[in-house]
Amino acid sequence: MAEEKDAADSLVSDLQKRITEAFEVFDHESNKTVDVREIGTIIRSLGCCPTEGELHDMLAEVEEEEPTGYIRFEKFSPMMTKVLLERRYRPISEDILLRAFEVWIYFLQLSQNLSF
Repeated sequence: MAEEKDAADSLVSDLQKRITEAFEVFDHESNKTVDVREIGTIIRSLGCCPTEGELHDMLAEVEEEEPTGYIRFEKFSPMMTKVLLERRYRPISEDILLRAFEVWIYFLQLSQNLSF
């Protein structure tokens, strides 16, 4: 049981390190804030692919009561840790993307063979 707790603690620690590193890339003034317009890029760099609506919901969760145009790390980090632990907003699998392109190519070829 102690080993499971150690593994969980290690996972959380690794996630928090990744979140910190991604956030710091856009913290140009080194004041633990980033421009709200950069949050989508940070979230996607962590392997999440939320829709625009989901991204706006995430921003609403971490923005100040009076929006400043900046997101503070201490608000972003717990929310992002939870998102990553819950494996939310995962990208579509490669198999599904490949199948979608195959269907698209099929219809493209079919439309080129039609004469008008």
